[in-house]
Amino acid sequence: MTNLTKDDQGPGPRPEPQPGPQQDLSAAPATPPAPGDPHAIPSLTPRERQVLVLLSHAADNREISRRLGIAERTVKAHLTNLMVKIKVTGRTEAALFAYAHHGRLSDGL
Repeated sequence: MTNLTKDDQGPGPRPEPQPGPQQDLSAAPATPPAPGDPHAIPSLTPRERQVLVLLSHAADNREISRRLGIAERTVKAHLTNLMVKIKVTGRTEAALFAYAHHGRLSDGL
């Protein structure tokens, strides 16, 4: 048997929730931070930057290889190397990183 308190006894008027302190959303970032380490961008080779920029445009390995005139196997090698450098664990994280840092990646290309 459960003992009910006065507040638990079925329908009836419930107190209105009191508003909490207003949050200032202007200080919140417009987008969540991208994965990876942006400090690693200078360590990328020009070709790795090109691969990463194309990846940010949703290009698959075949399209990247055609656009750059290199073998798909070479694209895979570049992706593996650049993912280690920027500290991401997969293609999607690398694409998000590239999209977020597109301006810095394109500098000098």
